[in-house]
Amino acid sequence: MDAFFVAYQERTGILMQIGTEVELRGVVQREDLIRMLERLVIRWPQLGQRVRRRLFGLEWGGEPDVGRMIREATTPREIVAWRNHAIDPFTEAPFQVLWVPGQSRTDLAFRTHHAVADGESFFFLSVEALLALAAIRGGVALPPPAPALAPPGVRWESIGEVWRHVRGLRRDVRLEHSARLWLRALSAGGIGVVERTLHGDDLDAVMERATRAHTGAPWMCAAAWIRAIHRWNGAHGAAVTPHVSLEVPVSLRRGGARGCAVGNFLSPLVLVGDASQSLEVVAHALWRQLRSAVRDGAHLSMPLLTAPARHLPWGLFRRWAINTATTGLATSHFTWLSQRDDVFEQVAERSRGALALQHQLAYTPVCLHMGATLTAVAWPDRLQLFISHRETALSRDEAESLTDMLVAELARSIARPTVSI
Repeated sequence: MDAFFVAYQERTGILMQIGTEVELRGVVQREDLIRMLERLVIRWPQLGQRVRRRLFGLEWGGEPDVGRMIREATTPREIVAWRNHAIDPFTEAPFQVLWVPGQSRTDLAFRTHHAVADGESFFFLSVEALLALAAIRGGVALPPPAPALAPPGVRWESIGEVWRHVRGLRRDVRLEHSARLWLRALSAGGIGVVERTLHGDDLDAVMERATRAHTGAPWMCAAAWIRAIHRWNGAHGAAVTPHVSLEVPVSLRRGGARGCAVGNFLSPLVLVGDASQSLEVVAHALWRQLRSAVRDGAHLSMPLLTAPARHLPWGLFRRWAINTATTGLATSHFTWLSQRDDVFEQVAERSRGALALQHQLAYTPVCLHMGATLTAVAWPDRLQLFISHRETALSRDEAESLTDMLVAELARSIARPTVSI
């Protein structure tokens, strides 16, 4: 899976990087960032290494150079350009930080190539980095880094069931004529982000609707995204089918290993919703599909069936891995990231008031045929919704309108406090 993301970027020109951008009140020195990154690469050296070609497959290698993982900018406006500059994992460290120092404000942008971390582990890494930085600025002694956890294993007993599921899944999605999101153009381009935050009464309304639907907030968000895509297509005279499919990642990590085993340990499932149904009906249908698929071991299909490909020569792997059967199957991508703790509060506490996290924005890669993806980050008291869109596919105003449709599906009378970058 790691090599797949290297190949996908090389073959398509689509940026395979995940990022989060934060605004901090307070001063951060370069030496603080070096100490922060040194702590990360001690535990996960591949974050500072390079991809090397072997006779068969790829590997991470070399000595991490923390200094080269930091870039300095003079203005926050440079963050967007940096976001849209591709990471070459053959020549650069796959985990990087852009630092915009100021007298009373510091802007930081973390990004990583998808080859070294999936969305779950990247978000974990970003939080770990911020908390370490806060402790460094607050003069709090940090304990030695814990050893990296072993990657989760996948059992082979259900290979027959897995293969039947993959064949059935592809057949079902194609028979449903799953809709494509209306796009301005199908071409590579930079990533824009539109954000909405639900809290207070608006968030309570979503949770209450989820309870009445006998499902959870993640599936209400996924259902709202399906219905918003259908409304968007209808408004642009696009595909009339109400069947919208979402690629949803299922974590292969267990318990305490969740987010700690750095790498790609998520397996995609494609779920289909009928957008002509009510939000509650769609949400419950998605939840049932995922529960049934995981119970049957269908989420193991991708890691089991792709594992032998690691032994292919790189040139052959690049040609084999990127084709219409392995990419672009679903209408869009949906990721739910649940956070037990509030990193905003933790940064202030650990830094002893030296730093305050003012704002955080996240984005994910956008596959060529999708055009836009939804990431929902659930904090204890608020829900952040981030629509990442390829700027060649949707303009900023169009992405704003699509996001408005998403929020309208979730709750009524929500004001529009928007951050678009």
